[in-house]
Amino acid sequence: MACLAPVFRERDAKEHQHQHQYQQRANTAGKREVFASSSMMMAPPVSPPPPSPTIDDDDDETISSSSSSSSSFECPDVHKNCEYDGAVVVDGVAVGPTRSISDCCEKCANVAGCNVYVFCDESWCKGQCWLKRIENPDVERPKLRNGAREGDVNVPWTSGMLMKDYAKTAERGREGEDGTTTSRTLKERVSIRTPVGDFTIRLKPEWHRKSVEYLTDLAETENACQGASCKLYRVEPGFLVQGVLRSYVVRANKETFQFQKLMEYGDVGWAGGSAGPDFFVYLGEKPATWLKFDHTIWGTVEDPASLEVLEKIVKMDSHTPGGPNTMRFLKEEMPIHVA
Repeated sequence: MACLAPVFRERDAKEHQHQHQYQQRANTAGKREVFASSSMMMAPPVSPPPPSPTIDDDDDETISSSSSSSSSFECPDVHKNCEYDGAVVVDGVAVGPTRSISDCCEKCANVAGCNVYVFCDESWCKGQCWLKRIENPDVERPKLRNGAREGDVNVPWTSGMLMKDYAKTAERGREGEDGTTTSRTLKERVSIRTPVGDFTIRLKPEWHRKSVEYLTDLAETENACQGASCKLYRVEPGFLVQGVLRSYVVRANKETFQFQKLMEYGDVGWAGGSAGPDFFVYLGEKPATWLKFDHTIWGTVEDPASLEVLEKIVKMDSHTPGGPNTMRFLKEEMPIHVA
């Protein structure tokens, strides 16, 4: 039986699980509470607030460091007792043991999409390096997690940021000869290309225009999806196929809208009541009354060939890492592209 858990964002599950794991470690060790980072393990989330666009860094204690590699890689913006927030690009387990903040910085420099890195050198988290991102490090700073203040000795993390891989501002309209701005032409449909076949989403700007603008940008921007930034990762037979449409070069949608329509078979929306980039295609036979109007919906899959691809994906090898009656994930995440 499918687990009809609330639709969540991939990042939310990682954030929630790490907070739980950290509290267990802190209680066992009898240490002061400190502020945790993200985890690769999945569990039903309590959604954290989204990253803040700016923080006050007038009192930043800045140190410089260089990589131990022969290339003398420099990390010019490193801050002790500070854990930067951001969308997880590669979690600490996947990154693997890391020797120093300099090594963590260099790994960030070599991973597409990473522009924020955090490193811990205390005993319980020794060698953990998390690679994250904010959309534009040129104009904004990542906020500190959980409302912490930089320099708090209870925070075992060291953080830094690199001026790279930021999202460009998309052109939303065109200025005419009379000085007025005309609305851009939006795509009517986009194709989601997968290794097992493509499915087409009919875009519905009347449901939510800003989301359709984002999908149009993804389809029209070269290399909008890089590496695993766009992928399918969760399946629930009779319920959904879920994935993420994250781009390192297209500015993300930031708006939600509770369109007064129950989701029906084939409808597409953002997951977890968020503005994306995690999305899902609803595959239930009946309208999703239990989801109410909590999700921003912006498209629908209508043609039989596309629906056949989705029904094929939902039956692919999957597992429930959390045990019976928990959320079901593909055993191998599936990369996708938007065209």
